[in-house]
Amino acid sequence: MPKLPKSVVIEGRRYPTWALSSRAREQLVNLHLVDAHIAELRQRLALYSAAYQQGRASLRQALSEPTGSEQVLPERAPPKEAPAVEQRYFWHILPLAWGKANFPMQTSVLNLHAIGAGGYYQEGDQLLLYVKGYGVVGWGAVEANTPTEQLLSLRFQAASLDDALPASALKAFSLRHPNRASQQLPKSADVEGLLAELAALPAA
Repeated sequence: MPKLPKSVVIEGRRYPTWALSSRAREQLVNLHLVDAHIAELRQRLALYSAAYQQGRASLRQALSEPTGSEQVLPERAPPKEAPAVEQRYFWHILPLAWGKANFPMQTSVLNLHAIGAGGYYQEGDQLLLYVKGYGVVGWGAVEANTPTEQLLSLRFQAASLDDALPASALKAFSLRHPNRASQQLPKSADVEGLLAELAALPAA
């Protein structure tokens, strides 16, 4: 059975897990399993969407190639490619009280409103989660960002706050700890190196 959190918040009220009835604990486990399944389906959808787009591009290329019976027309200048969308990375500071109450997190998807991030980011943004006094505790990608659904799909989360990557380690990646609740990382930062360092930490 999945490990349950110490407490759970339902309709604004916090309930300690140990005080729940066996039926309530069973339903809580079911919710965690559904959460994990939804995250898996989102990943599959992303893979299928990429394969679909690649197939459409191959079809367009095949249709544009002349056959032996076709008249070869003068070549046209290829259409200008749309500029690549720049990947955006942000620090997002988690409230200390929230971090202590929710780590280790027993979910792979976070509601952005639950961490005070609703309305700040766009789909595709990458958020590095930071807790003051501890350090970097995880990161994820904004995969749904609509007025009714704003979700962060976690790619990594530390096993506990004590396992966070401390602020003293950030200098090696041309970074320093954030000083605002939401702060975009500079282009000079070695983000890939930082994510690789996080991946080596004990994970939840």
